[in-house]
This record gives sequence, structure tokens and C-alpha cells, in this order.
Amino acid sequence: MRETYIAGVGMTPIVSRTTTPAPVQGGQALTIALTDSGLDWGEVGVLVVGAIGTDMSAAPSVLHEMGWTGIPTYAVENASATGTAAFEQARFAVASGMVETAAVVGIGSLGALLMSRAAEEARPPDLISVSGMSVPAVPFALMKQARMHRYGESADASLLVVEKNLYNASRNPMAQRNKALTMDELKAAPMLVDPLRRVESCPIGDGAAAAIITSRKPSNGARAVRIAAAVAESDKWHKAGAFMPDLTVTRRTSSKAFAQSGITPEQLDIVEVHEAFSVEELQYIEDLGLAPEGKASVAMADGDFHIGGRVAVSPSGGLIGRGHPGGATGMSQFVEIVQQLRGQSGVRQQLGARIGFAHMIGAGGVNYAHIMVGED
Repeated sequence: MRETYIAGVGMTPIVSRTTTPAPVQGGQALTIALTDSGLDWGEVGVLVVGAIGTDMSAAPSVLHEMGWTGIPTYAVENASATGTAAFEQARFAVASGMVETAAVVGIGSLGALLMSRAAEEARPPDLISVSGMSVPAVPFALMKQARMHRYGESADASLLVVEKNLYNASRNPMAQRNKALTMDELKAAPMLVDPLRRVESCPIGDGAAAAIITSRKPSNGARAVRIAAAVAESDKWHKAGAFMPDLTVTRRTSSKAFAQSGITPEQLDIVEVHEAFSVEELQYIEDLGLAPEGKASVAMADGDFHIGGRVAVSPSGGLIGRGHPGGATGMSQFVEIVQQLRGQSGVRQQLGARIGFAHMIGAGGVNYAHIMVGED
């Protein structure tokens, strides 16, 4: 396999709802990424589109927004991990030698998917069929209860995640939520599924994010960002599988990614995780080896995972602050990490950032881990 680099990134703002068609948004994000890369559209050998809640022609529709160059184009769907799955297909196309340059974009929204299913069936959508298990908030409420029982963690511990991520999002012009909240405001929020409060759940929105992946270091003057590891797995059978995701899969994929790259958890500067619910971030911080079991909230209270701390976790605002459009969710992680490693994140910049980790989960479930290294 050849080395692969992210030459350019781009995204549209994530908003609660837009009238702009998803393929048009995809074309906008891809145009930004292409300009950022310094490459021409004619140099792109394949387009991979991660699409949720769109029609069957999602991939060629995005291609038509860019120009009919005759290249192959594919559509990928993998629940919340749709954008990341598309990224992985594009990366593999370059790494394997299939093409020199690939484009990838994530489009479509989970909200559109749910609404279309409800319209088709003239009844509320079947969330079990969407999530692959019970209503999405339930397994993570159980995860929070399990942590409270196992580690003596307080019910308010995961609110530290929300406080941090909403503050980061308030400084991110691409984020769906742009207002920071105090801890008192968070504690007063209504309950969603006890002990998870409504503010501990991510918003579903609309947006698009894109990247250009190449087999050579970019010549656009920006710092080269090399993809040092790429690992994917799915859940293994476990007794509570009908109600809880596989809590070992993130640890497995991250361990393989660290081994593949030769990088250790202590070397990470930027981490973006799938925290659709606040407690997930605490769990994944520990799974990645950034804190001992049951101690993530303690380290977070000490500022270890804030921008300027030991490692910035969800500096974009994460799913809770930046938003969770679906197709663009995983791709927006790569946008954030690349910009951080280039030193282009403004007031959210983690100074001296050189190594980033992207973690994404999709219902069912699937798990992805990517490590990126900024090279001079």
C-alpha cells in the first residue's frame, strides 16, 4: 500500500435545516476542498459519496455539480459512520494504486431519513430499524448508569463533556449549536432518558464535508497531512447486544491503529470522537488510552481534554456542538483535524498540534479509527 495524504478539505456550515439540495451542498464542499488542495478537478480519478436520506442518484448528482469527466463514482451508506466509510473507500482507492487522487464527500441528513420513512409509512418512524437496537438514547442512558454503578461516577460528570463541547462549538463558525451554557444551566435541563438530559444528546442537522486524498504530498504550500493508520471493525456478539453496543470495539480498533502507525496515545494532540451522547466521550477517552478506566471525568474536570490541555478532544464541538447531519459527520472530523494540524483553526487552535485521531461509530454497529500526522 502507498502512503496517502489529505491534500484539501472543505465543508458547509451545519444547520438545523436547509432548502439547498444535498448534492448541491456536496458540490459546494467539494469545490472548497479542491481549491484548498491546489489541484484541478480533472486530476481526480474517483469520487466516493457518503449519502444518507438522499435518492438513488446521490453519487452522480454530486458528480454533475463538479463536471462530467467520466470518472467512476460510488455511493456509500453506513449509518452515522457513512462519511467515514466513504473516506475509507477513497483512501483505499489511492493506497491500492487504483488512482492517484480521490475525492470524497459526505451529504444528507438523518433527519431527512427519518422524515422520509415516516411519510412513506404514514406513522412515526421505526427507530429500532434505524439504530439497529432500541431507541438510540436508551443504550447510552444504560451506559451512563453502568459507569455510575461501576466507578461511582456522578450523574453530572458527563455534563462536563457538554459544557466543553458547547463552548468549543460557540467558537466554530461551522457548528450547528453556537451558544455556550453554564453548568447550572446544564443541570437544569430536562431529562431525556434518565439519567441522560436532553442537552446531552446531539442535534441532527444538514451539511456537507469533503476531502481530496492523494498519493503524494500536496504542493499547495500547506503542511502535509499523512494518513498514518486506518482500521475498521464491527461489533462482536455479547450478551447485552439487544440493548447495548459492543463496548470493546473502540478499544480494539484504536489499539490496532496505534500499532499500525507506531504512535502511542500519549502522542495525540487532537481527537474527534463519536459522542452523539455525552457519556460516549468519557467512555471513548478511556478506550483510546487517554485516561484510566473510570477517570476520564476527573481528568476532564482538570482541563486535560480542553483546547490548550494535554490533548484537545472534540475541539470542533463534536457531535453535541458541531452537530450530527449524518453523511457529513465523519467527514467533518477530518476537516477539523486537518485544519488543526495545519494550524488553521484560529481561536480553537491546539498549539503545536501534530497528530490527530478520528473515531466514528455507526449503528449496528461499525467502528472506524484513523490517525493523521502533520509532516513538514
